[in-house]
Amino acid sequence: MAQQVRDDLREQMKNGDLPAGARLPSEPECCEIYEVSRPTVREAYRLLEQEGLVEVRRGSGRFVIPGATVVVQGSINLVQSTTGILTDLGFRPVIELLGTTERPSSPEETEVFGLAEGDVVLDVERAYVSHGELLTHAVNVFDPKRLPRPADAMEWTASIAAAFSAVGRNISGGYTDISASALPPALAERYAVAPDAAWLCFNGPLFDQAHEPLWWSKELWRSDVRVLRVVNRRDAEPT
Repeated sequence: MAQQVRDDLREQMKNGDLPAGARLPSEPECCEIYEVSRPTVREAYRLLEQEGLVEVRRGSGRFVIPGATVVVQGSINLVQSTTGILTDLGFRPVIELLGTTERPSSPEETEVFGLAEGDVVLDVERAYVSHGELLTHAVNVFDPKRLPRPADAMEWTASIAAAFSAVGRNISGGYTDISASALPPALAERYAVAPDAAWLCFNGPLFDQAHEPLWWSKELWRSDVRVLRVVNRRDAEPT
């Protein structure tokens, strides 16, 4: 519900109903407008603050920052699903399962998932394709014990986030390292992509509301498909 409230307020910023400098409704007002609890409203406002769209003025409330409309139009929420991002960009992605592999976990995966030495993780490799063109290549890494149902019963070409959501485990956040990368040669050949083309690599884990790990995601995005905007802001004037 907090994400739905956040999304509606973002849309109002985008279409000008909440222009730069506009004061957001107070928490009680927002509770009444959306018929949600106060903790839900606080979480929605926290998400907007994290995105750099809203600033808090002590004793006055929360206000839309200058340039928020441009930020909303140019930004992509990293918590949004890959399919959702591509669909919002006007593509009609088809998910192709390229394979699943069990392997020993890396030290970083062992730490994030709380595994014991020697435990295995499951790699699920998928391609997001539109009209035969590769848009995104993703390897999602799971602790098999944390899956909402056994791996061999999972419809890997469906939404993984939806499978977790069905058992009450929704994505709350994560951290992502972003770098330039090239496609693996076999993948570049399979989809007729120039082997020296630069792709954006997103690499990091996702967590649920209790900060329990869901999966580790490593995604390669075609650089003309995904664009990120970095918002620079200072929370307070230096003293």
